[in-house]
Amino acid sequence: MPRPGRSAFQHIQVATSRLFGRMLILDDAIQTTERDEYAYHEMLAHLPLITHPAPQRALIIGGGDGGTLEESLKHPLQHVTMVEIDRDVVDVCRRFLPGISGEAFDDPRTHLLIEDGIAYVRASRERFDIILVDSTDPKGPGLALFSPEFYAACAARLTDDGLLVAQSGSLLYQRDLTEMVRRHLGTAFPVVGTYWTPVPAYPGVLWSFSYGSKRHDPRRVTDETITHRLAAIPTRFYGPPTHATALRLPPLP
Repeated sequence: MPRPGRSAFQHIQVATSRLFGRMLILDDAIQTTERDEYAYHEMLAHLPLITHPAPQRALIIGGGDGGTLEESLKHPLQHVTMVEIDRDVVDVCRRFLPGISGEAFDDPRTHLLIEDGIAYVRASRERFDIILVDSTDPKGPGLALFSPEFYAACAARLTDDGLLVAQSGSLLYQRDLTEMVRRHLGTAFPVVGTYWTPVPAYPGVLWSFSYGSKRHDPRRVTDETITHRLAAIPTRFYGPPTHATALRLPPLP
């Protein structure tokens, strides 16, 4: 049975907090918690999947806890490929935090690959409508997932109207990272921007995602479109008000 400990790539811990419930910790950094995971995973998945008018195929890089996968599969996608470098993260999360992924890993639309996401996008010839980069901070196995070369390789895997979203750090404590991600995305995509969501367990609470799109702009999605597309999709946080608010970055010190 999988147990927390040191994998081939990182130190994996599962801790229990009175406030947040069980938490996944990688290399001493909180990755997700039972209490607030939905705010992060819903915003990473639903905003781009709603922005694209008819997504059919999605690629998730990272996201070993399965939360982004679970939210993505709420949409009528035909196929989701998930590429996670560390099998131990998947196994530990399925055992100790099963509520985050639900039945996502057993969904017949899911194709899980345990390999390097960077090598995958460079070698693959598959095309996707959506790419979601659910990575750790830019260190260890996650470092190269923030490079312009990686984003260019992702752009080559996207369809002509595809878009990519990547987590881009704390708006309060990692402003340089957020700006770097936007700058690097701008070398590969004509439409680039950043949005945010509150994640109480993360440093500074205000967490950012940055997007690169070949055609569709999240800022042009109407409330009516969101309401219609969400009619059969249960969410706890994402909806028309949060879509619009997320795209207006709060004033920061």
